[in-house]
Amino acid sequence: MGASHALELRVVTVDDVVEVVPFVDGRSLVGLVGAVEAAHGYSPAGAYGGLVPAFFAYGAAEQQWYGLGRHPAPRGRAWVLACDCHEAGCWPFEVTVRADDRTVAWLEPTQPHRPEQDYSALGPLTFDRAAYDDAVARVAHLFR
Repeated sequence: MGASHALELRVVTVDDVVEVVPFVDGRSLVGLVGAVEAAHGYSPAGAYGGLVPAFFAYGAAEQQWYGLGRHPAPRGRAWVLACDCHEAGCWPFEVTVRADDRTVAWLEPTQPHRPEQDYSALGPLTFDRAAYDDAVARVAHLFR
């Protein structure tokens, strides 16, 4: 797994709610997923927002972003986006997280309420492990 993407977990405020939004190579994951959904004619397309740790008990950031958090997704999978209504379980977007000493990969992206939808255009997203750990550390205080 070669690292080819940069991950930033940005803290943004939407409607007075603090969200953690993944940005991949400087582009919002909300926009990236929305573009794939729009291209396929999925409805709704792009109805996502960031994770709101104050509204949902994800567990520690160090667990959440490695697919070990406290949510209904199967072990090894992580919710990386929530619904734009701020409710995580309403319309989450999830990925399988695989990590080794050098990289972290997001694989098998899916909308769990519509598993037949195809997100292969997002491709596997592979990140440098040290940079990924730094991104997670910057938002860890929000997940406590």
